[in-house]
Formats: sequence, structure tokens, C-alpha cells
Amino acid sequence: MQPAFDAPVNVFIVHWNRPEECLKTIEAFLDQGVPMKISIVDNASQEERFQFLKERIPSGIELLRLAENRGWGGGVNVLLKSWLAAQGSSFCFVTAHDALPVAGCLRQLLEAMKANPRLGIVCPEYGKPELPTFSPIHGARLVPIPSRTNGTVELVAFAHGTLMLFRRECLEQIGLFDERYFAYGDETEIGLRARKHRWDVAVAWGAVVINPGSWTPTPLLGYLWARSSLLMARTYGGWSSVIIRASLMLARNVVLSFSPASRRTLSSPTARLLAIRDFLLNRFGSPSPELLARFRRTAG
Repeated sequence: MQPAFDAPVNVFIVHWNRPEECLKTIEAFLDQGVPMKISIVDNASQEERFQFLKERIPSGIELLRLAENRGWGGGVNVLLKSWLAAQGSSFCFVTAHDALPVAGCLRQLLEAMKANPRLGIVCPEYGKPELPTFSPIHGARLVPIPSRTNGTVELVAFAHGTLMLFRRECLEQIGLFDERYFAYGDETEIGLRARKHRWDVAVAWGAVVINPGSWTPTPLLGYLWARSSLLMARTYGGWSSVIIRASLMLARNVVLSFSPASRRTLSSPTARLLAIRDFLLNRFGSPSPELLARFRRTAG
């Protein structure tokens, strides 16, 4: 039996400079057959790309443009605050601008929420058997596992960030995304925080989302990942975990220093050193304009 939904569920899409992918995501969501209200927050995209999206989105979809790029958490928090302040649906989807849920995905996630009142966050799988795991020293990882039966809802350390379904009561208790992460890591941390507050976090096997992954590994992404991992290590493991993780990064840097090609990739030794520096100096949130310019020169 299909569960009854108390109101159209809110769908919050975080967009930045990918209008074509975002339009495909909107279409994929509307094809799910679930009553919904879609809102898009645009993280200060380039003018022509914002206009491309604005001129083509279906009617009835809210589009909010921010004056500056506030990152993943900062962008979606704008919509989440309004949602929590109003009376509306008990659940909301948060999704990237390039997420493509397969048929039945959203309904299966909603059914999982209805079946477990302590389930605070649930996400779909990526179409292959990998379990999200976390340790303060090794960070967030996807570990290969034996295939699970479709319909299984398995508790995990954190939910995939491509597409997440939140329960209102969970967010009211634990708070919103930590904007210090800016991008990469905040979606992991909110799951860890939910579990710390004794909410369940799960993957619904058989509910599938496709994430084309249109980004390119760059030193900037390496910097953000490294900085985020150190912040999570401190939050969930203390300074001893930070020291060990930073030491592993430095040891890896020695090896990578013999590979000039790594300077322009996710594994950039310079990016890791800058991440360690900024973590120790409590420099979080959006990278400085000087740092962004430096990474652009390196990538070029």
C-alpha cells in the first residue's frame, strides 16, 4: 500500500552555473509522481547561466538568487530556514543540481521515513553496493559490500549528499548545515550530527539516484576536502585525530612531491598544505579571493 502524504513535499535544489543539468534534474523530479513544491537557490551563478535557467524553468517553481556564493550549506540553509519557520510538509528533499532520481526513488525514500519515526535522514543508493562509513582519522569513505535486497533500509554513518530526505523534527533538533565547510563535507557532518543526537540515518537500497559528476578534480576541491576532513576530525575525534590525520596528509605530500602532475589535481600537495594552514588559523567558509585566484592559476 502506498502511504498517504500530508502535504506536497518540498524539494530544495542548490544550483551553481549548471543550468542545463539543473533543468534535467527538475524534469526527473517532476516525473516521480509525488506531489511536490520545488524551490531553487542559485549561488550567484554567472549572469548568462542564471538567465538561461530562469527563462526555462517550468511555472510554479520558486527561484531565489543569492548575491554571493554561500556554498552548499549556506545556500540550502536559506530555504531550510523558511521551511522550518512555516507550517508545511513533514519532510523535505535537498538535492544537487545534477541529481537524477530513477523511477520510484522519491516514493521509496518517503516510505522509509513513514515506517521509522526515528529516521531523521535517508538517501538513495548510487546503483552499486557501497556503504558510507566514517572515522575521524580516515574521514568519510564508501566501502564495497555484498549487494543488499531492494527495499532494505540500512542504518549508516552518514547519507550521500547528492539527494537527501530530511525529517522536520530532526532538523529542528540538530540544526542546519554547518556553513564553515562551504562545500564538501557539510552533507557528511550533518549526518554524523544527527546520529550524535540519536536520530537514525539510512540508505534505502533499491532507491537509486544517478549523479553524472560533471566536476573536474582540481586543487581547489582538494583544498576543500582536506580542510573539511580536519574540521570533522576535530569535531568527532578531538585533537589527537587531527594530529594523526594531518600527519598522514603530510606523509602523502612527500610521495606526491615527486609527481609534478599532481599539482593540478585533487591530490595537490600545495592544496593540502594550505588546507592544514587555514584549519589551524580557523579560516573556514568561502575560500578567500586570493586563494581562489591562486588555484585558478595552478589549474590553468
